[in-house]
Amino acid sequence: MEPREAALLSSLLHFPAGITITSVHPSATELVIRVACCTASMLCPECQQPSARIHGNYERTVADLPCAGRTVILALTVRKFVCNTPGCSHRIFTERLAGLVQSYGRMTTRLSAFLQVLGLGTGGQLGTRLAERLGVATSPSSLLRSLMQFRAASVLAVEVLGVDDWSWKKGRRYGTILVDLQRHKIIDLLQDRKRSTFAAWLRAHHIVNTIGHM
Repeated sequence: MEPREAALLSSLLHFPAGITITSVHPSATELVIRVACCTASMLCPECQQPSARIHGNYERTVADLPCAGRTVILALTVRKFVCNTPGCSHRIFTERLAGLVQSYGRMTTRLSAFLQVLGLGTGGQLGTRLAERLGVATSPSSLLRSLMQFRAASVLAVEVLGVDDWSWKKGRRYGTILVDLQRHKIIDLLQDRKRSTFAAWLRAHHIVNTIGHM
């Protein structure tokens, strides 16, 4: 693929800076995009010193948001660098693809965020059916796992806090959802619906003025 074409396609797919496309392999139901990081050096995660000495590379695949109803798979070429800092415990480290995928992640950060929104809005079973229609292969348990990783943005103050329970596993396990009713934003998800858990959350977050039920 020509550099100009790769740059244009990377821009259209909103890939982070430094991520380049090397080839695209479409089929009727799937789109495989081979990508790599083109940054010359990478910071060591331990000592934060840059290194441009490449030790080797390996390949990993992660799922991304669908394109025109087709499943998108990113085939990543990930490099390993040698840290030259004396005394650093990370003699060899793997480059981080910030903004694209977390370390050891099996899906891109944007696909993970999409599944969280889908799960919060629809639940496990309905969310799975809707995801399949959109070209995302998932399962009710995968949606629930994505919700367990939910981290809401910090809020300075909440005028009216909405409290309700919701089902991690219908009929067997329930949690508590906390919502800013004025801003219509989810504040947090609690692992159960016990009063003691909610009371502990209130003690740790002095941000609530009024509490209401949804």
